[in-house]
Amino acid sequence: MAIDLKITVIDRVIHRRGIGIWFSPHSFARNVILALTVFSQIVVAACWGKATAGEYDFTIPEAQPKPWELGARLEARTIYHRFDEDSARYRQIQFQDDPGTDAFEWHLSGELSGRIRTGSLQAVLLTHHEYADTITEDEWINKLYEGYVSLTPTASLTLDAGKKRVQWGKGYAWNPVGFINPSKDPDDPSLNLEGSTYAGVDLIKSFTAGGLANMGLTAMLLPVIEDWTNVDFGEDGDLNAAFKLYLLWHDTDLDFIYYDGPSQPLSLGIDFSRNLAENIEVHGELAYQQDVSHVLIEADGTLTHSEDDQVSYLFGIRYLNTLETTFIAEYYHNGGGYDQDQMEDFFTYQEAAFEHWQTTGDGSLMQRAGRLAGPVYEQRNFGEDYAYLKISQKEPFDILYFNPWITSIVNLQDLSFNLQPGLTWTPVTNLEFNCRVGIPVGAAKTEFGEKLDVCRPEVWVRYYF
Repeated sequence: MAIDLKITVIDRVIHRRGIGIWFSPHSFARNVILALTVFSQIVVAACWGKATAGEYDFTIPEAQPKPWELGARLEARTIYHRFDEDSARYRQIQFQDDPGTDAFEWHLSGELSGRIRTGSLQAVLLTHHEYADTITEDEWINKLYEGYVSLTPTASLTLDAGKKRVQWGKGYAWNPVGFINPSKDPDDPSLNLEGSTYAGVDLIKSFTAGGLANMGLTAMLLPVIEDWTNVDFGEDGDLNAAFKLYLLWHDTDLDFIYYDGPSQPLSLGIDFSRNLAENIEVHGELAYQQDVSHVLIEADGTLTHSEDDQVSYLFGIRYLNTLETTFIAEYYHNGGGYDQDQMEDFFTYQEAAFEHWQTTGDGSLMQRAGRLAGPVYEQRNFGEDYAYLKISQKEPFDILYFNPWITSIVNLQDLSFNLQPGLTWTPVTNLEFNCRVGIPVGAAKTEFGEKLDVCRPEVWVRYYF
């Protein structure tokens, strides 16, 4: 052994100099040097011997994941409304309860999350709790956003059952192919939203040769159970089916989507995403829906019902420049939206109902207008063609954790738009300050010209733990 050879050499050095050298007072310095030399050679020999024997292992062991995780998000938000008293939305609120010329709105919310893992099984829970003091009412909101179990017996197979958020599509502000997605807010696309209840399976397969690198298949069954779950997906007792085929083909992400149910339109979709360079990404979506119910409100209040085949699509680009400025731009065609003339009729009817109430004191037309217009307003963007732009700058002027941004959504038919500057500041870990100001601009009887507010500043603080 190498260590034996080293010790033999040391013994010969000691014996050649004589054992008495260790105790000679005239050779103290030499003795110290010799002692240090012997000690260092023993250490080196021992280490070298063990290393050559392969007994040292410098491999860092993998960190073992915790069997459980707990987290929460707390948020306090205030919104100031400076009302547009000539807008259709304001007149509907005025009819119910005169809110004045301006008002504050308050929201206090908390989200609790938990995850437990044991082997290939995990359980996930996400709840949302909110107190909202709005311009029309005060209410407590308690919702189960997610609550599901997931089994992964192999790396290529996952089984899910319960309530889980689904986010299909590649778009940032809109997702035409997101047939079962929760309704996204284009002004705040990153918010947690309530999921759907389903039982599903995910299969994944990787390939080492050819243009196809990965393939995945997702199959889901979504039941409608009274007013308990999936109430937006049909009538009680309906069982809907959704499938998604994912391909990573020549560095392009592709999804092929199918959705259908007893009282749902047959829906087919395709989306893609590809990096043209490390700082440029393009994405798009195309959706087809068969026999979709469509309701138009004429200027005289007449309702026109139809069932139409609808085609919606989106194309977008994300670009990051050398100054760390990010640009996101998207064009969206809403196949079920109102064109310019239809939108003008929609607002003309509401104006006539308001004038009738003001003149006669009879509120029956206003009540009817409110019932008809309510579902339209819930669509957030109910026009036909839109453009979206967001510009965000990371830490300008070397201000750490400070990110200003500005967004705009433009209705390309009536040329009304919403301008929204804002900023995010994270002074310490898990503490986030945000503010933004919504400024809708447009003529009368246009989408953004008839918004509730002249301007809408918001401030909110979020804390994560």
